[in-house]
Amino acid sequence: MQTLILGLLETAVIAVSGFLIKKYVFLEADMEAKKQRAFYWVSLFVISVLFLRLGKDAASISAVLLVGLNVLLVRKKGRLWVLFLMVPLMGIINGLLAPPLLVPPYLLSMSAQMTLLYQYAVYAVLFLGLALFYVKGKAWRKWFRENMQKRSLRKSENALLWIVGIVMFFFSNELAAQKEAGGITPSAGGEAYAHGLASFIAICSIAVFIMAVTIIVLIMQGNKRSFYHEQISGMQSGMITLMAEIVENRDDNTGGHIRRTAEYVEKIAEELKRRGAYQDVLTEGYMRDTVVAAPLHDIGKIHIPDAVLNKPGRLTEEEFAVMKTHTTAGQELLTHAREELGESGYLDRAVEMAAYHHEWWNGKGYPYGISGEEIPLCARIMAVADVFDALTSKRCYKSAMPLEKAYAIIREESGTHFDPVAVEAFFAAEQRTMEA
Repeated sequence: MQTLILGLLETAVIAVSGFLIKKYVFLEADMEAKKQRAFYWVSLFVISVLFLRLGKDAASISAVLLVGLNVLLVRKKGRLWVLFLMVPLMGIINGLLAPPLLVPPYLLSMSAQMTLLYQYAVYAVLFLGLALFYVKGKAWRKWFRENMQKRSLRKSENALLWIVGIVMFFFSNELAAQKEAGGITPSAGGEAYAHGLASFIAICSIAVFIMAVTIIVLIMQGNKRSFYHEQISGMQSGMITLMAEIVENRDDNTGGHIRRTAEYVEKIAEELKRRGAYQDVLTEGYMRDTVVAAPLHDIGKIHIPDAVLNKPGRLTEEEFAVMKTHTTAGQELLTHAREELGESGYLDRAVEMAAYHHEWWNGKGYPYGISGEEIPLCARIMAVADVFDALTSKRCYKSAMPLEKAYAIIREESGTHFDPVAVEAFFAAEQRTMEA
């Protein structure tokens, strides 16, 4: 009877901890609330039936597989990874459960009766903690559901959990094997070697248990800090983008320009990534920062007088010289913002785009006359987007150019004004858009 009760408790803990670790450690999303509750009830039924008919081991394995099925039903991408997720998940569950249950009775030489009482106490503490989490953690769970579960673990965190899971799986299995062989009980009066091995495994299991708990806590706290950091960065980005919109509103000629160019920049960057171009530069972070920074490329126009900025006709040479200063003015303004707000990827890209988006591939642009890959990639992408939008938009001094003619100009200036690779990506992205 005692064995049956302990087996039932162990199975319940494995099932509950599996679903909790899936959600709060691996950040795997739940289904819609009603469907998720139904899935829990179905899981409870399946685990109970298997426990009664096939025993603890079958029920425990089914609990982990049901966690995997839950992940599989929610995911739209990367479903194959669920198969690999089962390995560290099983290891972490077993590795967190086995050391507290098996190691202290061995190290403290508890009697069989004391061991039984101790294990009941451990399960009682676990279920008490779960009850407190359910009753007192409502506000935290709501915050997590609204914010954190939209996130995902970084590759490094996934790799760390995978390694920890494998190690914990090994030691938890060894603990179980020693227990079955009698080497992890106080009555194990066998050879000194066997006893020493059992002690070594027990101590290592405790060390791995502590390491795993520490890593899980650090990952959860790290994700929380990342969330707040992104919120602050988003606020900074939003405030500066608002400044860019204020600047644009001064310019009667460019309504909607910053929004459209940002869309073009995103399409070009995604196509370059798809083609494997500039892999050493075009990381996910670089792309994200480039898209966020795109609206700031003309922020230097805040220093251009209205008479020049909104002149309905062609600019004189003197006026054009004034207009060209919006590049260096934007560079100075955003550099100052970066100094005040601290280092930020999107501000780095914003400085580069503001300063260099009028540079030419052949070195005949302004303000610095640099050429080729001396021009930052984000600025080369923006150059294509900026010119194409200028050609196809109506201005007070010109009508919108037909698309075919604008495409022809972009093609013609590939290799002179524009980076040829960026131009190819632009046309491929446009083709994808038309085919969609």
